[in-house]
Amino acid sequence: MTFRLAVPGDIDALCEIENQSFEIDRLNRRAFKRFVGSETARLNVACHDGTVIGYALVIFRRNVALARLYSLAVLPDMRGQGIGCQLVTRAEEASLDFGAPILRLEVSQKNGRAIALFGELGYREFALYPDYYPDHSNALRMEKVLVPNALSLPSPIHFYHQTLPFTCGPAALMMAMNALDASLELDRSLEIALWREATTVFMTSGHGGCGPLGLALAANRRGFDAEVLSSRDGPLFVDTVRKPKNREVVELVHYDFAAQAQKAGIPVTSGPFGVAEIEQRAKQGKMALVLISQYRIYGDKIPHWVVVSGFDDRFVYVSDPDIGEDHEPFTGSDCLSVPILRNEFDLMARYGRDKLQAAVFIDKKAG
Repeated sequence: MTFRLAVPGDIDALCEIENQSFEIDRLNRRAFKRFVGSETARLNVACHDGTVIGYALVIFRRNVALARLYSLAVLPDMRGQGIGCQLVTRAEEASLDFGAPILRLEVSQKNGRAIALFGELGYREFALYPDYYPDHSNALRMEKVLVPNALSLPSPIHFYHQTLPFTCGPAALMMAMNALDASLELDRSLEIALWREATTVFMTSGHGGCGPLGLALAANRRGFDAEVLSSRDGPLFVDTVRKPKNREVVELVHYDFAAQAQKAGIPVTSGPFGVAEIEQRAKQGKMALVLISQYRIYGDKIPHWVVVSGFDDRFVYVSDPDIGEDHEPFTGSDCLSVPILRNEFDLMARYGRDKLQAAVFIDKKAG
């Protein structure tokens, strides 16, 4: 048995599988032709002695962490050999490769065999669509979280929601410090104190956010070792500040922080870096705060601090102190250990036209 992506020459066989598998709601030739080679679909086929005998179709939406197992079928005389299970596995791998860690599907409430199969494979029922199919039968909705170690198990980080638009850095630092020292209390007094210590004073408009040196110094004062990686040997955000007098203040703050960091023995490395450098330090037990651009998540061209809480072969897991506006249906649990494709995170961790990068690593002091 072999498995591969479908090609145009498979369409006749796919239509035959469809006709033998379903009495209603069949995919037609035109639909299969559209899905073969689509950028937002993966059509995997199972082959026996060179003949296509089954398929699994997954469809995606850009920038959405959900994928849909749109259709699954195996020729009747080839069933009962585990081919369906293997096709579902390929569908899950395709979903992860696309960056969608949650796979959902609809199955007829009459199809007890399929419901049992998906249940055995870890899919859970979460909703019912009445009158879903052309024969007016109901559809059972099922889903599977494909990265359960990150999304289902408790995160090592206790969530803290930033309470002001400019305190993502302090909120991220609080979560990181608490992960290393559970006795550290997460409250608004600490959030504001950290901001006052680490702020750049000015940004594009309004209050300044926090730079890497200020955050590293704040952690150092509270008994943590700190290290800074920065793509620029100088103030990161000075180009975003419009008024010359304000830019002078930002530069003054930066170089004062730099002198303090040198005196405190905080290592500061200038130059480009990537996911590999962050992961290397995380494996040493350090907590990582990484500057990202919110543009690739929310469409806002705003620098933003997050905590990196883990890695695997496909994803970087990020805890984000920003749960959005009050009207948005997100909670802290939605923002803990969020999986982001490694290459997508690498692009995200660069801000502005100059692709600025910054990361702060903290650890318990030796001894």
